[in-house]
Amino acid sequence: MVKFTDLITRKFQNIAGSRYEEILKAYEEFFLTEEEMVIPDIKSILIPLDRYTTTVPDEVYETISAYPNARLQLVYMIDENVCRLIRDTLGEEDAKKFREKEERRASEILSRMRDRIRELGIAWAEDTVFGDKSEYVESIAGEYDMLIISKHYGSETTRTHTVSPVVFRIVQYVGRPVVLY
Repeated sequence: MVKFTDLITRKFQNIAGSRYEEILKAYEEFFLTEEEMVIPDIKSILIPLDRYTTTVPDEVYETISAYPNARLQLVYMIDENVCRLIRDTLGEEDAKKFREKEERRASEILSRMRDRIRELGIAWAEDTVFGDKSEYVESIAGEYDMLIISKHYGSETTRTHTVSPVVFRIVQYVGRPVVLY
């Protein structure tokens, strides 16, 4: 097996030593280390969902199918802060309506995913949780080998920000492989 450093040295053999070092330093974020080139063993996958995650593309199911022995956890998050804000501003009745609407949406999304995952023959568990979306995912992500998350999780995206700030924060925090869709 060719060593990574040997490959880089061969690629830049005709470039002066100092220039090679500059290139290596400038592009070090893009070069994988030998440890990073090892495919991780994935035994558990976390998929957080919320009101901004409307559909899950086929590519996600293809990714999941690559790990037939993995334990899959689907978590639909209902933002506790939004519920509290609605209760404080509009009253308990509107907060209750919001919670019920979110629980129905959770049931619909989880049902659609359940049918597709059942076709793959993969074991899964599902849950609906009230809480802070980023804090919850960050707190449990360490228990899983991979995180699959929508770019829209936590808030809507814009033309200038194609990844929601919540997802951006989670991806920076989680030290696990992450698949964004």
